[in-house]
Amino acid sequence: MTRLTLPKGARASWIILIITWFLWVMNANDREIMFRVQPSIINEFHLSGVQWGYIVSAFFLAYALIALPAGIFADKLGRGWKRKKSQVWYMIIFTTLSILIGIKATSLYFWQFILWRVLGMGAAGGAEVTNIAQCSEYWPKEHRGFALGLHHTGYPVGALLGGLAASWILGTFGSENWRMVFLFTPIIGYFLALALWVFATPKSYREVDEFAREHGLTPPSADAEETLTFNEQMIESKTVLADKNILLTVIGACLINFSQTVGLWFLAPYVVFTMHQHDTVGAIIGVVPYITGWFGQLFFGYVSDHIGRRKTLIFLSAWYALCVFALIFITGMSMLWIILLLWGLGLNAVYPVYYAMMADHAPKASGSAMGLLLMLTFLGTLPASPMAGWLIDHFGGWNNPRGYIAGFAVGAGAALIAMILQYFTKDKALPTAMERASGPATLNNAPLVK
Repeated sequence: MTRLTLPKGARASWIILIITWFLWVMNANDREIMFRVQPSIINEFHLSGVQWGYIVSAFFLAYALIALPAGIFADKLGRGWKRKKSQVWYMIIFTTLSILIGIKATSLYFWQFILWRVLGMGAAGGAEVTNIAQCSEYWPKEHRGFALGLHHTGYPVGALLGGLAASWILGTFGSENWRMVFLFTPIIGYFLALALWVFATPKSYREVDEFAREHGLTPPSADAEETLTFNEQMIESKTVLADKNILLTVIGACLINFSQTVGLWFLAPYVVFTMHQHDTVGAIIGVVPYITGWFGQLFFGYVSDHIGRRKTLIFLSAWYALCVFALIFITGMSMLWIILLLWGLGLNAVYPVYYAMMADHAPKASGSAMGLLLMLTFLGTLPASPMAGWLIDHFGGWNNPRGYIAGFAVGAGAALIAMILQYFTKDKALPTAMERASGPATLNNAPLVK
């Protein structure tokens, strides 16, 4: 029987967790606010369902394509405290590009909005890879699932705050001033990037290592201080990318994001155009799952440390499929709220467990593994958005619910396939006390367990 224990971490582990949590809040806010103001963007630029679907795909194609090379580049620049060398600059770039959308003079034309958003989403993809890798590498493996689960509660918080801000701005200044949503909060990102640069140091990382050894835990710096040549790093990255457990997991993540795209990201126009609600309601409804989402991420991240990543991911994928399928039977706003609150428990909880699985299987190339995860996750958005747009147009346009409902059914099927794929993966076993004492070579070859 697995004994549940309270997570242990050095002071530096907690501080880096807090800083990366706030950075993740900013990343989530930046990514999600676009979906909160969909109806306003669609109306201003007179976009059809298919056109908007392709535009969303373009944004996330940039996010996906940057993720893998950004992860490999970040691995090469350095792991552990050295992650700041890449993460800080990604944060500064995507924060600046978001502000350009918020200024009407620099986003007056449609091509400007597209350009800043594509470039900004690409930089945000690089920031996500390095942010999560840095957080995981500041914690012992035994408590990595908890740390990433707590870290990822920043996503529902960021998305929820962004939705509330968008609703307030649209209600106060009018739908025609939707650009203001991109202007107010991103500035905080500059100060957070500075805080990370100041605190992530060799001294803080040694504190993490010493704490782990004193408490009989796996020191996360076992490999992080090792310097690899470019060829050695490429070999390590190729080995990681060929791992069956990693490949099946990232394909599952791709299918889950496909499911989320057709199930959640088209809810704002569904509520506004088919349920005849105000734009402010559309801005709020997409963040309802994040009310419960923070708890799901913290709980399931912690649980995965004790029952395994594999079992946790199988359960969460099944929960996903059930909740997305339930959207087909919506009869009113109250029912929609109930379904979304239940879905929220697993909506984003699945991602920190995916990331923990990556970090477990790729101690020397977690940036590469997480880059692959991000790349395939958001490649799942590419067919989802145009397909959902096509279904909407095919079944009568934005004002007909049948196209949305067809998308919900397809999304539920994708989550079900993700659950089946995860069944064929294996967890990386935790090292024994003797293996921890034997050094990095033994730690990296810990056996797989099913």
